[in-house]
Amino acid sequence: MTTVGFLANYLKLAGRFSRNAKLYLLATFLISVGFSFYGVLFNLYMTEGGLQEGIIGSILSLSGLALVITALPAGVLSDRLGRKKAMIIGTLAGALLSTLRALTMSGPALLSLSFLGGIASTIYVLSAAPFMMENSRPEERTHLFSASFAVMLAAGIVGNLAAGELPGLVMNVFGISIFTAYRFSLLLGSGIFLAALCPLFKITETPIPRDESNLFSLKRLVQGFKAAGGFVWCNLWIGLGAGLVIPFFNLYFAKRFGASSSQIGLYFSVSQIFTLAAVLVGPSLAKRFGKVKTVAAMELLSLPFLISLGAEKILYIAVLSFWMRASLMQMSSPLSSAFMMEIVPDDARATANSIATMAWNLSWTFSTAFSGWAMQHYGYAMPYYLTAGCYAVSAVSFYLLYNRKERRP
Repeated sequence: MTTVGFLANYLKLAGRFSRNAKLYLLATFLISVGFSFYGVLFNLYMTEGGLQEGIIGSILSLSGLALVITALPAGVLSDRLGRKKAMIIGTLAGALLSTLRALTMSGPALLSLSFLGGIASTIYVLSAAPFMMENSRPEERTHLFSASFAVMLAAGIVGNLAAGELPGLVMNVFGISIFTAYRFSLLLGSGIFLAALCPLFKITETPIPRDESNLFSLKRLVQGFKAAGGFVWCNLWIGLGAGLVIPFFNLYFAKRFGASSSQIGLYFSVSQIFTLAAVLVGPSLAKRFGKVKTVAAMELLSLPFLISLGAEKILYIAVLSFWMRASLMQMSSPLSSAFMMEIVPDDARATANSIATMAWNLSWTFSTAFSGWAMQHYGYAMPYYLTAGCYAVSAVSFYLLYNRKERRP
């Protein structure tokens, strides 16, 4: 099928999405734009307020810890309340907690708010995939999941650009300090986040019969661990490496190269564009070479760019390395998830996916806290070298564990 034919078929199916699905996509766009403001500006805001990398790392890590602790209870809450109510609760709580984070510079308060915000995010995220499953027909389901991912990337492009430009604009117009400009921009991001409640309230909840027996049965957990054991091992290393560098990319460019929020927003936006292109190419590579080889190869190819980021003193080379690393790693992520769903038994998929996700977030939580301390005391290079090592362990492990298990047509 030609590219034009593929796009025409995709748009045709997207036009058939249910009203609920379209409202969900609109809510996802608004939430993602709001989150982008925090992705670009929140670390800069805390640094400008006098907090050092050590405490910033601890603040950022607690949202991941909240997911690890509350993933199973949040899933049960979503099942009991229904997807609509759970997503509304998660969105409302997340927006309000984001607003409070933009109004304080107290370390203990920010630690608490970050943990609570992680709980709110978990409630929404763990409701989103079941909601899409329940509000789509089999022939359009893959397209809806792809559309959701594409909407998040598009929102990231818009949000990153807006968040990067806004502080300088309001600072010049109103004659305020850069710290106040950051705070104003974060509050605007929280307002956009809160606006997602409008489409969510318009969703029509469809009662779904659910099995409420043995939600925490030991047998189900053991089956999940057996099915996801290799993925848990690989995800632990990926999460460990990701937590060392990803939360600190804005500080990396600001501290090492003196980049402004406008420049950082631009770098993040272009990274999203590269990522979108890479994700679209990924399935074609997987079809030709196999998912396992493609995932391992993409992760290994990202290593030189990580090492470059750690060693680089020239801005444009660092930016190019930043874009390439993001594209290669993001290309591998959906392929790895799809492969897991293929080889895990049907009755263990949900549990295996939850356990693998918790493993990623658990290691991400600890490495983020460590990386903030390490950057404060030893500079910004070491975490990138450690991340390259973690990704290498994951890539080699994934290939050795699963290459012979992949069923090729």
